[in-house]
Amino acid sequence: MGNVLTGQWKGKSNAGSFVLINITQVGSTIVGRVSVFESTTIKNGVASYWTWSVLTGEVDDHSRVKGKTSQPSVHDKSGNLLTDQNLGTLMTESGTEFPTESIFHGKLIKETALEVEWTSHYPSGGTRKDKIIVEKKAPNGSRIKHEKMTWSDFKNFALSQEDGLVYRGQARNWRLQTSFHRTGHADLISYLDEKIPELEHHINAYSEHIYDIKNDRSLGALLNLAQHHGYPTPLLDWTKSPYVAAFFAFQNKSALKKDGSVSIFVFDERSWANRAGRVAQLRTPAIVLRTIELPGFGNARVLPQQALTMYSNVDDLEFIIQENEEFKGQFIRAVSISAAERDVAMRDLSLMGITWGSMFPGLDGICKQLASRHF
Repeated sequence: MGNVLTGQWKGKSNAGSFVLINITQVGSTIVGRVSVFESTTIKNGVASYWTWSVLTGEVDDHSRVKGKTSQPSVHDKSGNLLTDQNLGTLMTESGTEFPTESIFHGKLIKETALEVEWTSHYPSGGTRKDKIIVEKKAPNGSRIKHEKMTWSDFKNFALSQEDGLVYRGQARNWRLQTSFHRTGHADLISYLDEKIPELEHHINAYSEHIYDIKNDRSLGALLNLAQHHGYPTPLLDWTKSPYVAAFFAFQNKSALKKDGSVSIFVFDERSWANRAGRVAQLRTPAIVLRTIELPGFGNARVLPQQALTMYSNVDDLEFIIQENEEFKGQFIRAVSISAAERDVAMRDLSLMGITWGSMFPGLDGICKQLASRHF
């Protein structure tokens, strides 16, 4: 049967609600969480809110699903849980009622599209039906248009860039995605509750710094450290240096595609942060995409890499960024450089002091730097 339902699914229901579903499939069992964004008329205008429910169900050999969602919690449009008083005001002014549970059934109509119908049951005894086709992003390349440059062009381009931009280099034209979402998983709450405590236990047994995942700052530092050592996290690494980004684009020769090109993304972090802020909630039904400066406890790589971290709970970062652009390229652009220019680029970067040894202080960096030189 596989785990074809595992991942993040999104769509708009027949009633106009935006729905985001994070599913984990284990055999014939599915579990996860459902975020629904809705708006309603109140005395002073329109109120928008999120509801957040736990999903449980099963899937059969014919890819048909059925199950239920729990009574939802209700959050404001930023994802903050409504107080009892604010929830009462919302219900009174709008006449909105929230379901005690919803029963759903549906089927997979293609590998990346799921058709679902559900019936919600309310405290008053009433019911409401709705229907949706939710889709999962298929693995593919970046949707961001790339500007082709030579290595010489890129060096001139780098010198012309203004402050407030950050960069990310990739060996191929892969779409922007956190390492957690690249695993195909999407339910961050189960990740935080079930996997991160074990990670904390093992790293604390080794690290001189003791991490405490009950503290948000310490949790962020733990995830930051784990990210830099290959553990999947909902973080995406950026750098304030276009040359450091170029190093990470070119450095892994085996990852380069023959006759292909590398990608270097340019993100207007300052403008995005002015709109979205730099504070990220980890446990929220709302869509979150924030750049954040995380502590570098025990992480010697943060400073030489001039690192800045992006946190997100969504699988398709590019869609979220571009959906908020008033014009194409307002927040994000990309450059492609032929992989054939690797040797000259790496030589230039080495003369700038950007090498494996400088980017990865310690034995890993020393060995990789000498391996690239000797072999």
